[in-house]
Amino acid sequence: MTITPSRATTIKRLACLADVVGALLAAIEIMEPASQPEALETCATLASDIADGLDKLTRTKE
Repeated sequence: MTITPSRATTIKRLACLADVVGALLAAIEIMEPASQPEALETCATLASDIADGLDKLTRTKE
């Protein structure tokens, strides 16, 4: 049996991911240049996860 998180839990999770993306982006300028590409890739991956989660929320009825 698969347990799916509630809508509120999903929204909180997505908001936390968005906070992480924001913090990483804000820190890019002070990171070592060699670390910046990996941080940007992480931001892109998290942003994709957020977009997928939001898309799923808009297609799911409570």
